[in-house]
Amino acid sequence: MNKKEAAKHRGKRSGFTLIELILVIVIISILSGIMLKGLNISGQSENARIADAKATIATLTGAMELYEIKNGQYPSSLEGLLDESKGGPFTRMKIIPKDPWDTPYIYAAPGSHNTHNFDLSCTSKKEGKVINNWGEE
Repeated sequence: MNKKEAAKHRGKRSGFTLIELILVIVIISILSGIMLKGLNISGQSENARIADAKATIATLTGAMELYEIKNGQYPSSLEGLLDESKGGPFTRMKIIPKDPWDTPYIYAAPGSHNTHNFDLSCTSKKEGKVINNWGEE
């Protein structure tokens, strides 16, 4: 190697360019965002289950009111809402569903909270939150 070529090689620095550094920072930022978002999504599934339970209780409450109007009393069980001999079914549901945590809804007529009515509730497994038709949470 002659003196000119050696001087050329000494003048060049090895390292990263600004574009390469920016690209690495962007990739790390995207990966961090995905990880943080993944952590946030796990908490949302419990909120979705609670919302599902509230909606189902509201639907069953409406069906109970229809049953009571037609029969003068509330059914002895939730399955009574599907009883064709009592004028049913009072809901579009083909079966009475379990709550989002795969346990049966708790039903009592007359209820201890709604003494002239009925109680319908379930409890979330993760937070222990009671979802019900009497308005307390």
